[in-house]
Amino acid sequence: MIGKKKAKEIIDLVLNEATADQTEIIIFNFDQALTRFANNYIHQNVNESNTSISIRTIFGKKIGSAATNSLEPQKIRETVKWAEEIAKFQKENNDFTSLPVTSPGEYCSIQTYVEKTAKISSIQRATAVAEIVDVAKKHSLKSYGSVSNGAAEVCIGNSLGTFAYAKCDDIYCNIVMSGDNSTGYVQQGKRDVTLMDFKKLAETAAEKARMSADPIKISPGKYTTIFEPLAACEFLDYLGYYAFNGRLFQEGRSFLNGKLGSKIIDERITIVDDPFDMRGFSFPFDFEGVPKKKIVLVDRGVAKEVVYDSLTATKAKKTSTGHALAAPNPFGPIPVHLAMEGGDCTFEKMIGETEKGLLVTRFHYTNMIDHHKLIFTGMTRDGTFLIENGKITKGVKNLRFTENIIQAFNRIDALAKTPELVAGEPGYGGRFGKGTIIPAMKIKDFTFTSATEF
Repeated sequence: MIGKKKAKEIIDLVLNEATADQTEIIIFNFDQALTRFANNYIHQNVNESNTSISIRTIFGKKIGSAATNSLEPQKIRETVKWAEEIAKFQKENNDFTSLPVTSPGEYCSIQTYVEKTAKISSIQRATAVAEIVDVAKKHSLKSYGSVSNGAAEVCIGNSLGTFAYAKCDDIYCNIVMSGDNSTGYVQQGKRDVTLMDFKKLAETAAEKARMSADPIKISPGKYTTIFEPLAACEFLDYLGYYAFNGRLFQEGRSFLNGKLGSKIIDERITIVDDPFDMRGFSFPFDFEGVPKKKIVLVDRGVAKEVVYDSLTATKAKKTSTGHALAAPNPFGPIPVHLAMEGGDCTFEKMIGETEKGLLVTRFHYTNMIDHHKLIFTGMTRDGTFLIENGKITKGVKNLRFTENIIQAFNRIDALAKTPELVAGEPGYGGRFGKGTIIPAMKIKDFTFTSATEF
């Protein structure tokens, strides 16, 4: 970590060097480490540290950007000059008016950093893996997965006085338990490592692998289907990307065009974007330094809002909702703190009241078929089960589905009482915890279009 003082010195250096009308600096600094295991053995342990300094410069309405991962003052000065040179050759962006103006008093004070999590050692990760492997061996299974942790600093500054700094951390674990012809999966991510129970996670994955042994093949068709939060979150994430995106809304490419203020889905569904929900990965500002706030996107089935960054907000004659991604960003603003309210049903009751249906642990390789209509497709994976007369009876070979998210949300049969955080996988880029809070859900007549042999 470079610290707030060093980050401020870098921003001051850039602003002193800049000759553009307006200048923005994003500093993203992170440390992360990962321990990966397969066949009940640790086979990889890696650490990574990096810093990105992204500079955006504006002359009138011409915008240029350049980035470096060097902290050397001369390299930073060169990057400023590159950004300014690039800006001079750009076409004018008529939607641009100004970078945002903020003051320190606008930012909410929220806990985003737990030092114990950020400082987890390779020995501690290996100890967590040992707990997982012990569970696998107890059940005569093979375990695969990873345990990773990291911390990041985000600092945003601009020539109009904006200065925002925060550091954050997270820990993430995913586990696959594998039998002769079945698998079970679980994952979890938290800010606070003390909330993680690796043995319990391993037992959950092992139970799924054991229950789905010798899976049967069933015919494609429409089934009452219960989706655990890990599968359910993909419905909500795609809504975030394509429906609530202010840029797509302005371009007429969002499902919500012409529908704000109208009922679009089941009235039991309320969706918010809440950066202060401590169940998730809270954070106080976006990547333009604009303070975040809670936004109600869907209220009892009625579409209420889309989200904006400063560029799309200016065009819409609104104010930014604090949803900018790091520039340059061709995709547009998206909500990254999505949460759906729970219902009035327990998970056990969902199963107990299902005469015949399916239980899906998670999806694999999902993709949008029609972004405007919100039709998506994908596969089930690592724990798909048949429910008969209110009980889970057999594992089922994986199925491909093709469904319309809006239509599926209008066939909701039940929502679990307690939403859960589904953490996003850290991936291979910089460390920045993210996730979706969502309950398990039961949907009638969910369409499975084909079957597999595994």
